[in-house]
Amino acid sequence: MKTSKGNAECVITLTGWAIVLHWQWCKLLLVVGCMLASLASFAGSVIAWGSGLGTNVPPTLTNVTSIAAGSEHCVVLLTDGSVSAWGNNSYSQTNVPDGLSNVVAVSAGAYHCLVLSSDGLVRAWGRNTHEQRTVPDGLSNVVAIAAGGEHSLALRSDGTVINWGKYSDGSAYSTMTIPADRTNIVAIAAGADHDLLLKSDGTVSAWGLNDDLQTVVPGDLSNVVKIAAGGYHCVVLTSDGSVVAWGRDNWGQIEAPPGVKNLTAITAGYQHNVGVMSNGTLVAWGDSQEGQTMFPVGTSNVLAVAAGQADSLALIADTSAVPPLRAEAPAYVQGVFSVSVQTQLGKDYRLEYKDHLDDAIWNELPSQSGDGTVMRLTTPSAAPQRYFRVREL
Repeated sequence: MKTSKGNAECVITLTGWAIVLHWQWCKLLLVVGCMLASLASFAGSVIAWGSGLGTNVPPTLTNVTSIAAGSEHCVVLLTDGSVSAWGNNSYSQTNVPDGLSNVVAVSAGAYHCLVLSSDGLVRAWGRNTHEQRTVPDGLSNVVAIAAGGEHSLALRSDGTVINWGKYSDGSAYSTMTIPADRTNIVAIAAGADHDLLLKSDGTVSAWGLNDDLQTVVPGDLSNVVKIAAGGYHCVVLTSDGSVVAWGRDNWGQIEAPPGVKNLTAITAGYQHNVGVMSNGTLVAWGDSQEGQTMFPVGTSNVLAVAAGQADSLALIADTSAVPPLRAEAPAYVQGVFSVSVQTQLGKDYRLEYKDHLDDAIWNELPSQSGDGTVMRLTTPSAAPQRYFRVREL
């Protein structure tokens, strides 16, 4: 899609190892229903910089666990499984449907939104020019979502990918050269007019419009753990925290600053990128005409990032928060998961986990006795990306 067209684009989301999302004119956010588990807290607050209506974060917004940024609108997931949105509402993209609950992931496309609920079902609202919010009948067992410019993706628990909508030039998926082997997928990302898949073996495939070689994956690329699709470029992280990027480079968006390494998360905006370092601080590069790479000095304790057309968001850990993590709305995280829980005297509490939402059994970690105070439950070691919940016994 060309910049002269009025559509933001893409969004990505992931599952498995990765945690990223993006899009075209805006870019999407990050995090499928969760946050970076390597940090101490589970909930946080949102800050924004750059320009556009997406930077108008509601002043009372708290207890956020996941963020997504569209063209000029933003969608966030709260600890109680509800959703909040703000910004440009020209296509009702900030009108969250009544009764929406038990949400575990959010994604923002150019002018539409996707959410994933704990039962593996997808709902959508906003612009529907190319049926990008018309969820296919019977779609179920979804574990990750990605909203693109005028198309959408869903990753199912069996590692297969479902897509609907069209690219901004009206091209249908049937006209694209789509990878035939779309199995064993652990993460998905949707750009303005292109898409990325991350497979369980750490390799990446791409398809879609290719004006800027955004679907030409480097031949020697391997050991990828996170993916992001920008307006017309792609950015991925490898297992050692290094950045690899390709596609359009008119603002240096595929050229990471010298010395950048040890990243734990990445998001791609229209023509810029924002990453999270292992110490919880930020790094950003690419187009900064409207301040979208100029994050506040001293920003730290970052849980997640999201990038839009000319704005960027960060989810900042609220270490004093006591989120009401519910069994019916599990957090989907990777690494060491830690959460604060308000306990009652005489009751026991434990963390439980499963690899897929449709697994029949929750695996149990050792329980702890409540004493009426706030108690922190933590996994004993880092783990692959999983669904975690707290059980009161």
